Amino acid sequence: MIKYANVLMLVILMIAPASGQKKGNEFKEFYYPPASKMFDAQHYFETLQYYNDELAEMKLVTAKDSTDKANVYYLRGRCKFELTDKRGATEDLTQAITLFSKQESFYYYRGLANHWLKRYAKAQADYDKAIKLNPNKMAYYVNRGFVKYLTGDLDAACYDFSKAGENGSFEIYEVIKEYCN
Repeated sequence: MIKYANVLMLVILMIAPASGQKKGNEFKEFYYPPASKMFDAQHYFETLQYYNDELAEMKLVTAKDSTDKANVYYLRGRCKFELTDKRGATEDLTQAITLFSKQESFYYYRGLANHWLKRYAKAQADYDKAIKLNPNKMAYYVNRGFVKYLTGDLDAACYDFSKAGENGSFEIYEVIKEYCN
């Protein structure tokens, strides 16, 4: 189990920035410049305060306002995740999904939070939705594979690990060698 934890941490750290962009009228991820710099510098508490202030001032008038507010909930949820507030992160990410349900990174990060909280069925459902929205992200397969591994479905876990490898996670082949042969 210790080996699993070490491999999981390596893979998660490698794949953490898994957000994507859509074209057209759909959601396009953006960062508020001051908060982006704080987040990148790992000043999560200060970044969280910035997003709290943004949410307090935001009004929902247009569809764009809804996607903007969803993005702020998502980013605040990421801050909470980094600050180890996984329950708070799931609440914010759920708010983001409620406002804009077509962004795979919202599901992915809520899946990560649920995964860490050992809510494996919820985590798998979130990873499933992220994969449905973007079947080419190896991070989604890696993490869903680990959830399946933890719940005893080794064949399905190995399938997901293989899909992650196909999508660019060459490090996952060490996991496959260890657990799938």
